[in-house]
Order: sequence, then C-alpha cells, then structure tokens
Amino acid sequence: MIDAPLAVPRIACLFGEPFEPFVGPVARHLGELVATMGGEMVTISAEAAWAAPDARPEVDGVYVLPFDPPRSAPDEREDVVAELFPGAPVLVPFALQDLCWDKVATQERLLKHGVATPATLVTDDLAEVRSFVRDHRMAILKEPRGCGGSGHLVLWIEDGALVGDGGSHQVRIEARSDGPTQLDGEVLRYAPPFYVQRLIVQHGRGLPVAGQVLRAYVVDGEIRFWTERRRDHYRRPSDFIVNAGRGARYRFLHDVRHETAKLALRAAEATGVRWGVVDLVRTQGAGPYVLEVDVDGAHMIVDRSYRRIPEFRDYFDFDRYLAQAIVRRLQGDPTAEPSPMVPAPKRF
Repeated sequence: MIDAPLAVPRIACLFGEPFEPFVGPVARHLGELVATMGGEMVTISAEAAWAAPDARPEVDGVYVLPFDPPRSAPDEREDVVAELFPGAPVLVPFALQDLCWDKVATQERLLKHGVATPATLVTDDLAEVRSFVRDHRMAILKEPRGCGGSGHLVLWIEDGALVGDGGSHQVRIEARSDGPTQLDGEVLRYAPPFYVQRLIVQHGRGLPVAGQVLRAYVVDGEIRFWTERRRDHYRRPSDFIVNAGRGARYRFLHDVRHETAKLALRAAEATGVRWGVVDLVRTQGAGPYVLEVDVDGAHMIVDRSYRRIPEFRDYFDFDRYLAQAIVRRLQGDPTAEPSPMVPAPKRF
C-alpha cells in the first residue's frame, strides 16, 4: 500500500506596509524556506488584502508579522485577520503575542510557574523605586511593553537623588501623574507604572561589566541554537543595556550549561511559546535568570541580525527550523520529532 502524499499547506505571511523595510526580508526568506519544506507561503500586506477582497488567497494558516489595522478595518488586529482569512488559524496566537509584548504580564506568568527572574518591582510609587534601587545599587527602568530596549534606563542613586542614563545623557527621575514621558532639561518626568528590574552585573577588580546575555532559539520544545549579545567596551551606565538595537553584537555559542538550557525551556513552556526566543542573563555569582520571552507578532518581531555574523551557517537559521515546524503542523503532524536539516556546526 502506497501512502497518499501529504497536502501542500498554504500559508499567508501578513505584515503592514509601513513595516515592510524591516519585516519584508524576513517574510521573503521565510517564504523561500517554506517552499523547500513542501509548503507555499504568500506574503501579503494587510492594506493590500483589505483593499482587494477578491484577491485574498485561501490559506490553511496565517503567520503574523508587525501590522496596524488598515483604515475602515476593525480596531482589533485579531478581528482584521479573522475577516481577511476566515477559518485559518493564526500560527502564533494573538493571546501569546500580547503576553510576550506585555512584559509585566510575562513577568507575572514566569513567577507563577517558578521561573527564576531578576528581582523586579512594579509600582506606582517612585519612593518604592528609590528604595529598590538603593537596595540593589543599580537597576533598569523598563517600558512595560516591548520596546527592543530603546526605552530602558539604567538607574542608580547619586547625592540622594534617583538618576538614570538612557544613552544620550544623565537625567534625574521624577514622577508625573499621567501622560507620556517628558524631558525637561536634566529632569525626566515619568508616569507610572514603574517597571524596575535589578541590573545583573559582574563585579571584578575594575569597573563592573554586564552579565552574560544569552538568547535561546526555541522551536517545538527544543533549543536549536544559542547566541550571546556582548559589548567590547562599557563607557557609561546605559552600556549595561546589552541590546542589538543599542549597538551590541551577536556571537554564536556551542556550549551552554544544562541548568541554563533547562531554565530557557521552562520559560518557553510557562508562556506557551512554541516558536520563539528566550533571553537570559547570568554571571559567575548569579543566575541564570530569564529576562524576557519573545515571538514574532503584530507588535514585534524576533531580531534576525545574527545572519550578518561572518560565522553564520544554515544551522543557525531560526527561520529554517520555523519553516519546517509550520509546514509539519499544517500537514497534520504537530507532534512529529523534527528531523535534522543541516549538519551540526563545526567549531570555528
């Protein structure tokens, strides 16, 4: 008896036209890989799909990248996708996208499941923030929503005042009742809630340096590879925010301690992430701790700038594993063990 061939799954990769310059290359690369795995991916903007109902493709699933609802469309992105592609499942559910975008909600979920994170404070009282920073010497004031590190401030106490550095210059932090953050000379007026996290640093003979910041790339319950974000120099407090958007560089790692890998998988399981990344930090004396969990979604996108590293090989391509997992799921095999697609990497 000859088994019938599996159906060719058709997937829509949806994104917004204003975001095309940075999400378009991801969508096209993912589409090419889906084709090599036996599927078909149609990349389409939300604006184009909304403007031409008759041209909307019939698909078996929708992979969402950043977009805003088009004019005259429903306000909720979930409703937009449901109307554009009725009956097609969103491969990264909107509830999961929203959880990862809401860093406070992510933190609460991780703590609820016993996942270790740096000491964290969420409060409306700036006096509590001062006390927290005094206890921990240095902390990071984070935006409660995903911001790619661009909205973070490193905090410390100086001459009894709460001060911070976000990369441009040092400011004194004061509270305002509501509204957007406002810079007035050397004073930054910040509206609650305040989401503050202990800064994990390594103290040595000289100046402190940031803890080792790791990223685990998780697909279907397995860590496919690791990267580390690092800086060559630490010249000011904001350099402790080791983020690619702030000039940090990636490198690939081949060996990560078992306890670190175990914690990353626990974080993915606790948040329900099937395809995404987990960021962790550790030093010789502290950690590992989970910093955040990220997925591709309507609000955000997993950074792929690791592809520019000279040592990049197919083995380190998150999208390759993602494409295989998506195709297998839509072919009706969501629990299949992924097969090796490329040889294991050689040590460089």
